[in-house]
Amino acid sequence: MLLLSTSTLKWYWLHKIFKICKESWYDWLNLDLSKQDFDTQNAEYIKELSDFFWVNVVSITSYERKMSNNVVDEIIKMAWILWTKIINFYPPLRTDWDWNWFNEYLPIIKKKNPDLIISIISVEPKTFLFFIPEYKDATLTAIKKITWETTLNISSVDPASWFDLMKTFSVLGNSIHNIFLSDKTWTKWEMLLWYWEMPLESFLIKLKQSWYDRSFTLKVNAKDILAWDDEWLFKKLEESKKFLYSYFK
Repeated sequence: MLLLSTSTLKWYWLHKIFKICKESWYDWLNLDLSKQDFDTQNAEYIKELSDFFWVNVVSITSYERKMSNNVVDEIIKMAWILWTKIINFYPPLRTDWDWNWFNEYLPIIKKKNPDLIISIISVEPKTFLFFIPEYKDATLTAIKKITWETTLNISSVDPASWFDLMKTFSVLGNSIHNIFLSDKTWTKWEMLLWYWEMPLESFLIKLKQSWYDRSFTLKVNAKDILAWDDEWLFKKLEESKKFLYSYFK
């Protein structure tokens, strides 16, 4: 299943994004929640769009900052309204004041909602002051233990580190339920597929050999995909789909 992330088309209203998803023949949508985009927070409006375009919101990606138990509850409620199957959560930043929602509350939520995939996103191992991790408890082994369901974000992987893309896949293993597809360079991330520096071909071959049959989500930079130009946008969306399906279909 290949999803289109709404962040790939950010700065458009959701009505336009649903229309593009339908006309580009992507399977469904991943809804990226944003505090700046009020329409991403209105579950009833999103359900109307979903019903009108016949495009399901199969996956929701949480806010990256300022999470809490109450915000988690709001997202769970939205998921039930939209019949969403997967919710992707970022680990908390070290500077966030509330961490309990992540390591204590999410496991409880998973037990209460066994039919939902409560997935933790792999994040880039950034540091501040050169050695203090920017994210708290965000190593691959740590995020895996929260709900035993993870989302592998390719743009979060440092190809020069010990945990390159293949190693990341090996560590997360069967816990992976969603993969954020993109490419990256040393200075840019969430780039279009296969043009840049990540070993995507080898990675997809490895996935196929491992019988991976879960979700992919195209999550790339709106500027890189030329989202403002419909002709180029649909061309790039089709190229990305063909690239994936050359290995998985």
